[in-house]
Amino acid sequence: MKSYWHIPIIMGMVLVYGFLLNKVFFQPVQRVLEERKRRVRESGTLSDQSKDVLSRRFAEYEQAVLEAHRKATHLKEQARNEAYEYRSKVLGEVKAEVRTELQRAEAELGENVSAVKRDLEGQIPQFARALASKLLGREVTA
Repeated sequence: MKSYWHIPIIMGMVLVYGFLLNKVFFQPVQRVLEERKRRVRESGTLSDQSKDVLSRRFAEYEQAVLEAHRKATHLKEQARNEAYEYRSKVLGEVKAEVRTELQRAEAELGENVSAVKRDLEGQIPQFARALASKLLGREVTA
């Protein structure tokens, strides 16, 4: 007859080895794996947070660039308008000066024409006598 008395002992040893392996090997490995999973989750969370912060900062940067572009465009338009206003003002002043100078020149020319007319009117009798004497070939008296 065979004796099976060693089977419960082997089963007990397997249970003890299983318990010891669990306490000494599997639980520390499980803790390391859980710690690694936790770190990976934290890294993922930090990565997501960093992406969110980066995307917000990039949006702020884009907004700042757009605002600066708007301000620059506004300043450029303002400078252009000021230049047009200055140009219009200067052109108006120049036109006024030219108009005044032209009126003065016309008045002076009118005076000169009047003076020349008076001189010519005073000399008409002499010219007429000189012309008549040339045409007639003799001296004409008034």
